[in-house]
Amino acid sequence: MPPMLGWLSVTSRPPAMDHRGHLVVIVLLFLTDAVGCRFGEREFRFPITPAGPHQTCATHIEYPDVATTIHAEVAAAGPPRTLENPAKLEVWNLTLAEAMQLAMTNSEVIRNLGGSVVVSPAGGQTMFDPALVESNPRSSVEAALSEFDAQLSSSLFWNRVDQGMNQTFTGLFLPVFQQLQSVHQTELAKTTATGARFSLRHHINYDRTYYPLALRFPSIYNIDYEVEVRQPLLQGAGVEFNRIAGPNSVAGAANGVLLARINTDVSLADFEAGVNALVSDVEQAYWNLYFAYRDLDTKITGRDSALVTWRNIAHRLEIGLKGGTPENEAQLRSQYFTFQAAVDASLGSLYASEERLRYILGLPPNGPQLIRPATEPSTAKIQFAWDSVLSEALLRRVELRRQKWQIKRRELELIAARNFIMPRLDAVALYRWRGLGDELIASPGPTGYESAYQNLVKGDFQDWQMGVQMTVPIGFRQEFAAMRNAELNLARENALLREQEFRITHDLSESVRSLQTQFQLMKTNMNRRVAAYHEVETLRARLQAGFEQLDVLLQAERRLAESDIAYFRSLVDHALAIRSVHLAKGSLLEYDGIELAEGPWSTSAYRDALHRARHFMPRAIDYGMSQPRPISRGPYPQRTDGIIAPAIDGTEELIAPGTDPAEGPAIEPPAQ
Repeated sequence: MPPMLGWLSVTSRPPAMDHRGHLVVIVLLFLTDAVGCRFGEREFRFPITPAGPHQTCATHIEYPDVATTIHAEVAAAGPPRTLENPAKLEVWNLTLAEAMQLAMTNSEVIRNLGGSVVVSPAGGQTMFDPALVESNPRSSVEAALSEFDAQLSSSLFWNRVDQGMNQTFTGLFLPVFQQLQSVHQTELAKTTATGARFSLRHHINYDRTYYPLALRFPSIYNIDYEVEVRQPLLQGAGVEFNRIAGPNSVAGAANGVLLARINTDVSLADFEAGVNALVSDVEQAYWNLYFAYRDLDTKITGRDSALVTWRNIAHRLEIGLKGGTPENEAQLRSQYFTFQAAVDASLGSLYASEERLRYILGLPPNGPQLIRPATEPSTAKIQFAWDSVLSEALLRRVELRRQKWQIKRRELELIAARNFIMPRLDAVALYRWRGLGDELIASPGPTGYESAYQNLVKGDFQDWQMGVQMTVPIGFRQEFAAMRNAELNLARENALLREQEFRITHDLSESVRSLQTQFQLMKTNMNRRVAAYHEVETLRARLQAGFEQLDVLLQAERRLAESDIAYFRSLVDHALAIRSVHLAKGSLLEYDGIELAEGPWSTSAYRDALHRARHFMPRAIDYGMSQPRPISRGPYPQRTDGIIAPAIDGTEELIAPGTDPAEGPAIEPPAQ
């Protein structure tokens, strides 16, 4: 074994060393420290070899060994579409209702058009989030209820003592103390909703002492059964406190059954808000794709019109008719290619819009079919009674419902915090039955004495204890801080609720005003479109008649294309404005025919629930206190049949001209 620097082992005989021995030891210690310091200053260099136990770095970028499969929708993704004719692809006429159904079916992860799930997957919402909160082993309802479950604990230990005695007189005592012990303890404890703790304990103590004097038996069994009841009288007492904070809570860290249930309700509200955002994005992508088709059709119509005029002027130039000048031919050729560039850009925008809709619906980015919206946007004038929609928004907005759950949480936390400013005063009662014997269970031995359990059953030895135990922190510093913190939290949540309600009124007012504005723009753009169409037709007739007004005709054709685009843009904006009103007043899911419900359980779960139903039937129990205040008002009605007022009777409806992209524009203005 190599020598160890800084250590010196000296073995000596029992007699003490003289002063020369001490001097030698001191000198050796000094020399050892000096050598150790020199070795500590030396610089060691480890050669880096290609092979060996040494590594050149501590961390590497590695790939995890995880067994995963590529999703079918990912594997089915084809190459992106380029600027090719959409007519070569099979068209998939998709209604808005079908799009909603696809989005709900394919959204294990709630998507958004921003695509943030790639860079921050932890912040994404999924359909598993409410179930994760419900099954959390630390903060769920089951976790809170587990504090009231009966607890069984048991222990068994052996102990042997072999100890020499520091004594010279051994007439009555042995110079060595020897003892063999065994201790077994079993406890069954249960905490009730009032905070009381019931405990049933059983002890078995075996003791064999090798000390013959003054002992009746060389070995003995000492057993007992005891029942203990501990009931809080001030702090920690009552059903309300234990439902809020739990039986083993401390100030500022409440986690009872009611708070755990609120966690689940908040997670459900978050999930509903995520579904609202998903539905809103689906409508946004759907109507944007609708507009992309209308925009493309308008620009194709303008291009074809420019092509007809260009050919007409080119023919006139070729045969020498009036108006057939090289300047006019070049001007029309430029007009044609301007429209062609717009068609190419619009087609690329259509592919991009279709791909965004595919993403939000959970479909591959490119498939054998090209999605085409089959639902036409509404052209009816929709009006809402302000008082009705305002009341509905303040009642149905999921954000307000979530915030009210937070207020309820803070109210309950304040109730629990006020309980902690009372002293801890517990009433304690204990009763014990004892038994003693040289045998544990067997019949009386040679000594004639009964076994420990026989002695226990006779009931000759019984103990009892009653009293109170109080613990008072002088000043209640932590407890008052917790109560003040709970009061501030409650004030903060109430302030946030007021601000949310204030903001919702502004959002609702803006969405209702935008709805009326978009309807008026839709009417105006329709009239503009009809007027532009008449202008183009008149100028074309004049051109055919030989009147040279080519510049005016080109400007009129551009105005016609712009008016078509403006009309369909306002038509889509009107549909999105309707969506915004329903989103602002909290009825978007009902508007799109969507309801949220818990998914089905397995058959065995239903069978087990039916079997255990009788154990959870309500029973009349008098806890000696008033009924706890309610926490919830019951299930939230997702449908308001007959509650929401329909659109006002007599509202006009605009018939959208050109409901099919192949149709021509309407030439009649709407009725005024």
